[in-house]
Amino acid sequence: MKRRDFIKVSSAAGLISVAAPAYSTMSSLSSRGKEGFDLHPFIKAHPEAVFINLTEIENKGDAKGIHDAASTLAREMFVKTTDGEGYSNSTKITCKPNWTCSGPVDSDDPLANKGITTDLNFIEGFLRGVKEKGPQQFFIRECACPQYWSETGYTQMAERNNFDLRDLSTKDFWELDKEDVIFHKVDGVVFKQVGIMAPMTGQDTFLINIAKFKTHLMGLTAAIKNLQGITAKKFHQYCGGNNSIFKSYDKRYHEFFQPDYLERVHELYKKHLAQGIPRWDSRMEIPPYGGGLFMEQWVQRTIDGYSVTPTGINIVEGIYGHDGDGFTGGPHDDKPMDFMSNHIIFGKDAFRVDIITHWLAGHEPGNFGLFHIGIERGVSNVLNPRDIPVYLWNNGKATLVNLDTLKRTPLLTNYLRKNTKGQKEDKYHLCDEPFDYTAWRKNTPVKNADASIHALGTDSNEKVVMDVSVPEKGDVFVDILNKEGEIVWRLEAKDLEPGNHQVVWDGFSSPGLYNMYVKGMGWDAERQMVIYS
Repeated sequence: MKRRDFIKVSSAAGLISVAAPAYSTMSSLSSRGKEGFDLHPFIKAHPEAVFINLTEIENKGDAKGIHDAASTLAREMFVKTTDGEGYSNSTKITCKPNWTCSGPVDSDDPLANKGITTDLNFIEGFLRGVKEKGPQQFFIRECACPQYWSETGYTQMAERNNFDLRDLSTKDFWELDKEDVIFHKVDGVVFKQVGIMAPMTGQDTFLINIAKFKTHLMGLTAAIKNLQGITAKKFHQYCGGNNSIFKSYDKRYHEFFQPDYLERVHELYKKHLAQGIPRWDSRMEIPPYGGGLFMEQWVQRTIDGYSVTPTGINIVEGIYGHDGDGFTGGPHDDKPMDFMSNHIIFGKDAFRVDIITHWLAGHEPGNFGLFHIGIERGVSNVLNPRDIPVYLWNNGKATLVNLDTLKRTPLLTNYLRKNTKGQKEDKYHLCDEPFDYTAWRKNTPVKNADASIHALGTDSNEKVVMDVSVPEKGDVFVDILNKEGEIVWRLEAKDLEPGNHQVVWDGFSSPGLYNMYVKGMGWDAERQMVIYS
């Protein structure tokens, strides 16, 4: 059985629903086989896509509204399975929220610091929704300030739901049990090995990464940065400044780092400065933090860790957004501010989720070095947010949308201030300067994924829209064959650039089983598509 796309052609433009054997979105399920759970098959089949669920929460203090919105979304994003499909219900669900050292709750204003962390009601509601689909073992891991967990309600939330919440970050790895830290080898720029708090990244686990829609010294925290907090003590100090760990860390940690990592970082910084990565020439103003060299080290160390951290799903809780420095500093009389943005961003690919997240926060993703270096290191293959299929997710269905139709919530950040050549940019700013993606593509080699083709849905004219991934520049042909093997439609694209492209089948007329082919010189890909009314 070949992989298939299932599209329901509907009068609602771009409305997509999925039908597949062994999946159910209903609470009752046949007991004829082994039961399990999985992501909704459309989400699972579209790892290149980013989904946005719009909420209608009026204020950040609406605990029940936030809880229920998260729970409903989880029950739509996950499905029950049977006959051994998907993940076994014995799979450990691991969750990484975005908790920080925001300090104890302010008794005068208990909502003051809520925007600094992933909303606790969202975490509880979402994990409860996932639990309804079958898995029963839940583990929450976070490196930041366990001393505040009880006062902020994290401990109590975990206890009432029987979620495993343990402090594995305040002790050195040799003080913990051997099974408490999982070490992964990585031939990185900074790391040789990364220690991760168990059971994160362990066997038979599914990682739910729930970040917060907020700005930070690194731009936006979002999904990629949030993952650094699953590492054990000392391994997670990615933001620790441009210092040598060989001078500040216990010698027992030295073996896990490249002996020449500082030299590597400096060379890469000079390379990227010469290449013109935006804002990379920013000077360090408060040593050892800030500036392009500091950012180079953070990005390289982050990608080292990311490369050995498989996630099941990446989510950015954006019911309300938080601007400023990620904590209690910001542009409003030196304080941050929260904004009701009312969207939840999610997808399989953390880089794509973060690119769309930066765009929704009013920034141009091409201005952030993380996304450039991610492509260079082969963990991403996209930079332009308009190259990413974006869907609105509503009631368990996905609708392909134009990025420009979405509401943006500008969040000012203290990321790499322009402070050279006479520039005096405000400490908190938007990185919204235009970025020429066309010129960048011509001058930058992009490591593309293998050739692929799959259906995205229907456009406003009910024409079938397909996503085509092209691995190299050249003449490309797209063919649609009916179930008898006859070519019913062909598109020829001369000298097509590599990357992802959307193709509209303007000859579609009747439902049925079709084969989609895309081919170039020396490569091809195919996939089946079922269209039904």
